[in-house]
Amino acid sequence: MRHVPTLMRRELAAYFLSPMAFLILLAFQLIAWFNFWELLDGLIQSQHNLSSRRDPLNTYISQSIPFWVGLLVAIPALTMRLLAEEKRSGTIETLLTAPVTESEIVVSKWLAGVVMFWVILLPFAVYLPFLYYQAKFYFDPGPLVALAIGLTSLGMMFVSIGLFFSALTRNQIIAAIWTFAILFLVVFLTLLLYFYVGSRRGEWAEGVRYFAVLLQLESFGLGRLDLRYIALHLSVSLFMLYLTVKALQSRRLG
Repeated sequence: MRHVPTLMRRELAAYFLSPMAFLILLAFQLIAWFNFWELLDGLIQSQHNLSSRRDPLNTYISQSIPFWVGLLVAIPALTMRLLAEEKRSGTIETLLTAPVTESEIVVSKWLAGVVMFWVILLPFAVYLPFLYYQAKFYFDPGPLVALAIGLTSLGMMFVSIGLFFSALTRNQIIAAIWTFAILFLVVFLTLLLYFYVGSRRGEWAEGVRYFAVLLQLESFGLGRLDLRYIALHLSVSLFMLYLTVKALQSRRLG
């Protein structure tokens, strides 16, 4: 894996040589600004003391519809070019004949995607000092740490899914559509399935809840760092990376 840092820097440079990363970052800046003012409005309207709210980001991020819609669009946009563009331009052939392994290529592109995932989330962190110092909202940092860890593992899983579909085609639009469809199923349909099973008092409702991403992140926002969720995210990430490596190896053999 000694070539991973070099390949990763190459991918990050490619991100910022195109306007895509800047457009997505701008969009998330607007979403963060909207969520911040919505949170402030809720705090002003409520009759509760600010210091009594232990989970400010639970509504700021995990329960924000604009955040989730933006994420479902941003992840396919960030990952669709990772391997599909290499195939379309023909540079994948040069890359595969270079003295690097398929695993190094896949891991470097995945890590670059995870870094970009964190970059687009930075605007949400920018407003926290204003809550703490200007609004005198002395929130508990514990839930914030749990939420950051949960978002990181979730981002790893989402990027690995997008990278896999980017490896299957040379058409970036097709890769983006498949990634969006799968992420939509993972985010929203698992939640609807949980509510459906719960309303019927199904015995396996708790098992379905384990896979509901929205409920997972809500739990992280409350400061509950459930290691089962982390293990699920990392397991899916490793499996998707394995499939991506196999897809590249089949191309070399072909």
